[in-house]
Amino acid sequence: MQTETGQRRMTFAPVPLDRVPEVAAFLTGLGQGVLRQGEVSAFRGRNDSWAGVTSTGQPVFVKRVGGGEADVRRRMTRIAAMGELFNVHPVVTVPRFLGHDETNALVAFSLLEDAESVSDVAGEGFSWELARSAGLQLGALHTLTPPGVVAEDDSEPPLPPLTALTALPMEMYLLASGAELEAWAILHNDAEVVEAIRGLADRQQAAPRVLIHGDLRLDQFLIHDDRLYLVDWEESRVGDAARDLGGFVGEWLYRGVLGMAGREDGASDREVVANGARRFESLRPYIEAFWTGYLEARPTAHEDGELAARTAGFAGWHLFDRVLAAGYERARLTPLERAAAGVGRRVLLDPAAFTTTLGIGENR
Repeated sequence: MQTETGQRRMTFAPVPLDRVPEVAAFLTGLGQGVLRQGEVSAFRGRNDSWAGVTSTGQPVFVKRVGGGEADVRRRMTRIAAMGELFNVHPVVTVPRFLGHDETNALVAFSLLEDAESVSDVAGEGFSWELARSAGLQLGALHTLTPPGVVAEDDSEPPLPPLTALTALPMEMYLLASGAELEAWAILHNDAEVVEAIRGLADRQQAAPRVLIHGDLRLDQFLIHDDRLYLVDWEESRVGDAARDLGGFVGEWLYRGVLGMAGREDGASDREVVANGARRFESLRPYIEAFWTGYLEARPTAHEDGELAARTAGFAGWHLFDRVLAAGYERARLTPLERAAAGVGRRVLLDPAAFTTTLGIGENR
């Protein structure tokens, strides 16, 4: 999904401003001035966006929320409610929410100029301190009282897509790439994994309910002036904390699998797998720092004896999610993506057995 602010190296030409006069009217109504022609960029994502400095000197990011009418209305409501919440209770570091226009499905935020996505710098520009900051911020989020409109939203989370686990709707099938169809075939032909994902969805219903981000990935964290910002609140809702936690843990696990790529001439399969294991060992301290920060910010998490196991389960699902996303507009899955699905399967089938391996074994 489109993040709510910029990333340094993923800029594109936006929809020309003269074709969307509502953007200028929106920003003017917010007292921000208008974006300077010729100095506006857009960022990769499913939504149209415009980023730049306005005539009043304000760096701003505007996006139009796309989709079906009901879906747009729900996502607009969540974005606005969460933006207003953080403007009043800044316990989570986010770009400042400037306002929204329901009629034209526009939202505006302060632009973090030259910010970098953690997904782009992880392993190099990332640190133990930033990982702990991510845990602290997520723990703080999970202690907040949800805005009324978010608490009242009883729509089902889009992921995992429970209705598609055994067969794809015709519309999804026709739009899927060859690689995506391969990934879905892996799921559709594995009844044990499907049962495990459904069981995870059932267990989350019985879990403590907290305010969650709902779509947590590394590219939802941005680094700006050595501070970590969390963005993109379209899927925020009241739900299981393990959903957010598993997204973060799963990202690092996925990167560990990708670490198997460094095959040298003559290396055996065993050596390639060992290379991936070493790669994950080098990344696990980030998970441990994140988990430490989370438990510090949300002490009541210690009372949830199943939190670590559910977190591992969602981390296992996250690998399948990454494989599906990686296959977008590609003809075939790579061997490493198939390996990631295999690792996700193992974790999903016995998540409690992997909590220590993943760096989240301590919960009491």
